[in-house]
Amino acid sequence: MNQRAANVRLAVDPTNPGQYFACCGLLEVADRLQSGAQGWFAGDQFLMACGHSIRQLLNTLLAHPAEPVTSLANGLAVKPIVAPLKITLNSKDSNTLLLDSWMRIRLDKGRPIAMGNPPWNFWSGQQTSCGIWNSLRDEIVRQLPTLADDGLRNLFTQRILLTGRFGFDPGAAWDALDAGFSPNAQDLSVASSPATELLAAVGIQRFRPVVSNDRQSFTYALWPVPLPPAVAACTAAAVPIVPGIVLFRGQVVSRGQYAALGPSTQIIGGFHG
Repeated sequence: MNQRAANVRLAVDPTNPGQYFACCGLLEVADRLQSGAQGWFAGDQFLMACGHSIRQLLNTLLAHPAEPVTSLANGLAVKPIVAPLKITLNSKDSNTLLLDSWMRIRLDKGRPIAMGNPPWNFWSGQQTSCGIWNSLRDEIVRQLPTLADDGLRNLFTQRILLTGRFGFDPGAAWDALDAGFSPNAQDLSVASSPATELLAAVGIQRFRPVVSNDRQSFTYALWPVPLPPAVAACTAAAVPIVPGIVLFRGQVVSRGQYAALGPSTQIIGGFHG
């Protein structure tokens, strides 16, 4: 496939890691609905060749509220704050997504426990993974009918005031961190992109970047040729499967018990672990 085969075009800022993971998330949804979807980056755009439009993909993703998974198949209990989410794409054929990037299992005094998975569990306090997802879902459901098809190309810049978010979009949402306080801690509404936040939560499930030992930075890659999700996910982790990948280093910005992603910088001269 080439760029002329693309039926989906999205404006993307590659230094915004939330937008990057959101592109990956949209590709994941497209492939779940119809296998064979391919995506790639070209300049300041993310392109996809798939069987659905952006609006159709979003409507399918938003069709059902998320369901928290507070008990794993092995019987292990999970606290709601980091509970995995079951997202139903099509109830007729049991087409579902299971999102759990923010949770991990470790041994505590010889017993397995489910806990947060740094750096992807940005929220704290009274927020829960399901509560954040469903609040963002409700915002996009209200926002989507107001956007024309041409406007959907700039979906990630459509920001609204939010009090709850996953923390993937550094955009305007975390400017207050530079002032020395957390919007979440103050229960403030700040301008954020609900679509970026929601789709990034989908994208990070498969498209895992290379995370530093201290869990405070990570490396991801843009790929310039059409790839299906299974192959693109390897490239996203900086595996040079195809020529011409461009590397970026992202960072985690934190203030006390709250955190989020900050803007990324391009890595010049190759991969640095």
